[in-house]
Amino acid sequence: MAFWTAFISVFICDYLSKVWVRSNMALGESRQLIGDLLQIAHWQNTGAAFGLFQGATVYLALVSAGCVALSVFAYPRLQSYGKLFLVALGLLSGGALGNLVDRVHFGGVTDFISFRYFPPVFNIADSAIVIGSLGLAISLLIASKGSEGV
Repeated sequence: MAFWTAFISVFICDYLSKVWVRSNMALGESRQLIGDLLQIAHWQNTGAAFGLFQGATVYLALVSAGCVALSVFAYPRLQSYGKLFLVALGLLSGGALGNLVDRVHFGGVTDFISFRYFPPVFNIADSAIVIGSLGLAISLLIASKGSEGV
């Protein structure tokens, strides 16, 4: 259940936030939220995180689709990995699906979260992918530490 809750929650929040940005802001427009520290800035990204692999939309869509399919297919076999692992996998997969939908429908990903001291503009899916990846790494480290004594 932890996997599906994280997966669906991330996908819905990401989808709705991107719909709002595309419906209410012109491409390139930005609005201050917290002084000059945080703003919403409507950008279209045809690459991956941090502006890497610009124009690789098809390749990135295939990677995202593979990640989502593998996670959903493997989920029933991963129950013994624990709740942290399953939530992290759900975050990563929900984020991958959110960005996949954008790539397929718009040819790139809608990014909109911008911090003054962190140059890349990103979205909820990107955040979930990063947090999910860290959670997977931590859960696997914990599991490997637990099995050292065996």
